[in-house]
This record gives sequence, C-alpha cells and structure tokens, in this order.
Amino acid sequence: TLFRSMNPSPLSNCPAEGRPQLRHAAWTPPEWLVEVAPDDDGFIAEMVEAFRTSTETSLQQMRIALAASDVPRLRSEAHKTKGGASQIGVGALAEVCQSLEDASSLTPVSLLAELLDRCQELFDQAGRAMTAYSSRKLAVDDSGRLWSEGTRAS
Repeated sequence: TLFRSMNPSPLSNCPAEGRPQLRHAAWTPPEWLVEVAPDDDGFIAEMVEAFRTSTETSLQQMRIALAASDVPRLRSEAHKTKGGASQIGVGALAEVCQSLEDASSLTPVSLLAELLDRCQELFDQAGRAMTAYSSRKLAVDDSGRLWSEGTRAS
C-alpha cells in the first residue's frame, strides 16, 4: 500500500517535524484498476481525478464540520474519504481517516484538527506521487515513437 512504510498514526505525541516522511513517494494504480483497464491510461487518469476531486471536497467538508464541532458529519466524511483512499491505493490516508471515523464527541478538538491536518498532508503527498506516476507513463513504444494516455503512436 502507498506510504505503508510511514507511520500514518498521528495519535502519538510525536511532533510533526519528528514524524517519518516519505523519501521517494511512488504510486502505481492498484491491481484491480490495472485489471479493469490494462491498456487504458485515460481511464486510470479519470479514476485518479475522481479521487482527487471527491477527497478535496470531503476535506473541505471535514474542516467545516470540525469548525462547527459536528463530529458525526466529520466522521461521515472521513468514512467516505477512507473508502476512496483504500480503493485508489493510498493506505496511509485511509488509516488516518479511520482514526477520524473512530473519534467521538469526547475526542479533543485539537486531536481532531491534528488528524485532519495529517489527512491533508497525506492527500497532498499522494497527489504529488500520482502526478509523478502520470509523468512516468509517457513512454517510448517499440518503434521509438512517443505515446501516452493509453494511445500508442502508429
């Protein structure tokens, strides 16, 4: 899973600067996605864009919920984000979302804010890794001509 080597749990008292960071973020589409669209980079790009768009919206909604101390709404958005992150192969984000989902109305707002900030960090890292993957997909076919987005030059 993406970012698995990183300690995704911000539940410790470890300050942000002391948390393990990615050295070389790498992302590849999960196996199920490659099986569904083995030669369709455009479809994979659509799935990545759908993940990015929905997660950006959910993160905004989580911030609004946090500001209103609406823990049930925060948990609901975290659940939605966890599912998308799991499906697209961003396991560390899914794990932090699980921590948010497990929160209760008694969980200190400062901890909820820290978890939400960690979600944003992981989402940003995943976005950079997905962009890097897309850049690497530009390849040279057997004849030496360039191709990308699932379309080979003829």
